[in-house]
Amino acid sequence: MTILFCNVGWMESYNGIDGDILSRGGAFNDHSIGHEVCNFTNLNEKVFGYVRSSGKIDIQKLGANKDDEFVDEVTVVWTAGPDSGGTVVIGWYENAKVYKEPQKLLKASGFHEKNKLDFYLIEANFSDAYLVPLQKRNLLIPRAVKGGIGQSNVWYAQSPEAQNLVQRVQKYISNKTVFEDMVDVDHEIIGVEGNPRFRTHLVRERNREIVQQKKKTILAQAGKLECEVCTFNFKAIYGEIGNNFCEVHHLIPLNQADGLVETKLDDLAIVCSNCHRMLHKGKPLLKIEELKKIIGSIR
Repeated sequence: MTILFCNVGWMESYNGIDGDILSRGGAFNDHSIGHEVCNFTNLNEKVFGYVRSSGKIDIQKLGANKDDEFVDEVTVVWTAGPDSGGTVVIGWYENAKVYKEPQKLLKASGFHEKNKLDFYLIEANFSDAYLVPLQKRNLLIPRAVKGGIGQSNVWYAQSPEAQNLVQRVQKYISNKTVFEDMVDVDHEIIGVEGNPRFRTHLVRERNREIVQQKKKTILAQAGKLECEVCTFNFKAIYGEIGNNFCEVHHLIPLNQADGLVETKLDDLAIVCSNCHRMLHKGKPLLKIEELKKIIGSIR
């Protein structure tokens, strides 16, 4: 898969600025309408995307020849930054055509005309475009790491250091969700009203193997899974349905980490769902002992 990452301003629908808000799109968007506002507008079963770049898109890095004006069959991954911080995948075009320089839009839709948009850099079939629902934009794209996207709006992800991330994105695209890999987290509880940064943390936190290993270790040592903050035991309260159930919390705040973190069992804590969310209410992240003191002062 030939892949290109394009970072744009944050919106919900990318179907014109009317009724939607464009935010965190850079200084240009402070005084003008960013041309990405119609990146997912259906125009005769096509989509025409734009990313603000400091220069021409280097399509040779995408497999084009020196004299080519465009390259075909590219997966374009669109990223943006929510108000809560970070950079996440907000959608993608598959089988896209990427141009070296801006192209004139021959026939504009009403949305394009209203937003005064008449050129583009990337096109694809509307059926090959997928916009991630607002509440599921949880795949974090690290920026301040070696080989990462950095401050550029266009990233080719060709360095060896980028390949793990590229594989994660490929899996994400094929599944169209990151929630499938989550363990012991009620999807509804962390749905549309949750903090996107917290949901991203939970998704990154849930490495299946290390979570299961943590549970096995605690069960072998203590014979039960009990919240390290409030001592809540799901099995004791709910019976068999709560057997071996708990949430596993990172003591190191992964939602603030851009890169991959090597996690040891001692970096994890067994917690109940309520305490897990309260730990994340702290700014910075509350420590286990700090939350214990809060509970102790109330009881």
